[in-house]
Amino acid sequence: MRAPLPIVFLLTIAVVAVTWWQGTRGLDFLTPPGEEKLALARLQAAKIGSVSSPNDLPALSSSQGGQASEPDASTEPEIKLGSLETAPGLEAYAVDSQQGADHLVKLATALEAKGSFQRALLAWERVIDLGKAEVATRQTAFSAVKRLRPTLPTWNIDPEGAIPLVLHAGTGPATAPGLKPLLEEAARLLGQASDGVIAATPDLAIGKKAVDATGPAPVAIWLSGPANDTRSSEVFSFTVSGPATLRDQLLRTLYLLVSGQLKSKIAYTPPLPLEPADEPVEALATRVTRLCWREMATGLNLPLPKSTPVPGPPRQGPRRNR
Repeated sequence: MRAPLPIVFLLTIAVVAVTWWQGTRGLDFLTPPGEEKLALARLQAAKIGSVSSPNDLPALSSSQGGQASEPDASTEPEIKLGSLETAPGLEAYAVDSQQGADHLVKLATALEAKGSFQRALLAWERVIDLGKAEVATRQTAFSAVKRLRPTLPTWNIDPEGAIPLVLHAGTGPATAPGLKPLLEEAARLLGQASDGVIAATPDLAIGKKAVDATGPAPVAIWLSGPANDTRSSEVFSFTVSGPATLRDQLLRTLYLLVSGQLKSKIAYTPPLPLEPADEPVEALATRVTRLCWREMATGLNLPLPKSTPVPGPPRQGPRRNR
């Protein structure tokens, strides 16, 4: 006895519908993936795209219709997170950076999945400063730092434990009144950008009246340790375009100063240069890691060699235009 065709069609549709519903009811097809998932997808796609010949393709297993093959020795091992109970240091996961930026991205993503956000932030920072990552991967790490930092306690909440620095500026008497509050703000922003690792004090030096008072005023800035015999950074200068742009010029030059200081640290990847649309305050907090802030500030607190002169504001004009 045959079943009627309409009933067969209805049963076939019902089987397909129930199977589809059972397999997809827990999946979300509408929410876009996060930056970290996209980064992992790009890495996997890059590996697939590296196949150049049929010989590069993985062997089929017996379940795929081919002959059984030995386990693939190139299969990546499971990410080992280690103990998540101990408090990490700023240099955490520096050893893992030897395995490259791809490994650090996976490590940071796994730590976030475990809810270990402080450690995940440190792993993302290693992508930035020690991972020798491509620009796109570093941009992903910047976004992760920007997302995680506000959700976590300040790294150092003890002012006595911060490494002291002095943010120096030198300019003429006409520019000094407008520069003074901006220099104080910049010093506070350095402390915030470093997550409390450093504490900067502003110091404004006012030169003599310029011979040509109608010309553009130069401003020179540099960093040093607090004592007279501690080291100083290179002096960076810029010419003031006008009161409305003074703050942006100051902060952009400050980012250049910090970046230039870190370029001498061979172990660390230099911060990316600022584009015109980039915000320097955000860049100081995301592109310069807390470990780099500590290393830079510690170096500037070292004793000054006896033969090295102490930097100061330019007398005849800016040493370096930015």
